Amino acid sequence: MTGSTALHGAPDCVDRELAAVATRDEAFGTFARRVRDLQATTPATGRGGATAATPVAMTTAGEASGASATTGGTGCVAVREAFAETVAPHSTADLADDEPLAETIAAELNEDVAVALTAETGWTPTLKRAVLEEIATRRREVDIVRETLETERETVVAAIDEIDEILTWLQSTAEESLLQCGFETLRAKHDRLERSRERLDELTARRQSQLTETTNRYGPGGTRYRTLVESVYSAQPARYPLLSTAARLYGVCGDCQRTVRTHLTRRV
Repeated sequence: MTGSTALHGAPDCVDRELAAVATRDEAFGTFARRVRDLQATTPATGRGGATAATPVAMTTAGEASGASATTGGTGCVAVREAFAETVAPHSTADLADDEPLAETIAAELNEDVAVALTAETGWTPTLKRAVLEEIATRRREVDIVRETLETERETVVAAIDEIDEILTWLQSTAEESLLQCGFETLRAKHDRLERSRERLDELTARRQSQLTETTNRYGPGGTRYRTLVESVYSAQPARYPLLSTAARLYGVCGDCQRTVRTHLTRRV
């Protein structure tokens, strides 16, 4: 029956993921605005090296020659608070146990940034740029995931149309008595079933090929499309609803075709 297969629930699953991605992007956008609004302070010139809050890799030559960054400490606190109020709730929503904020920052940005912000000193222009660059990277990744999810939605909607066309025809002929069908009618049914199986074969092949692609539009090394699909449908009985539905319908068409063929041979 149309509308009752595992595939028919796929668009709703994708829509939920798209909503979650949009919320994540909005959270990073808000976080970025709050970070940009925080004025960074260049350490005063003096002896010493990089502050505890700013790892050497994040320190410019001018900043490395400075000493104190007492006013910068409040900046780091403000950044952590902004992160906790914007990004962290979405990052840890699926975790069973509470996660230290520093670990969440390290997971979402990077470990150097997390160390620098946790030390509570040295909200320098370099650290500010580093935070904003990491946010920009995460938002580019979100864009890629969004585009991939939109592609997935287009794929499953198109597949549903194809599946429904085959199911509708099967349902329209289900009540017919094959005993009352003539040879030409039976042959037409047999050919229609063969074409349906071929279409399902092609649909399966296209899907298998799509699953081997990556989500990285900038070159190799991205996430496998298959990985994203498994994540989207992880809570569903069928991890691959399109393939599962196509395979089941292929089997139904095959059974029907064998039945029709039996009746055909009796007419010869």
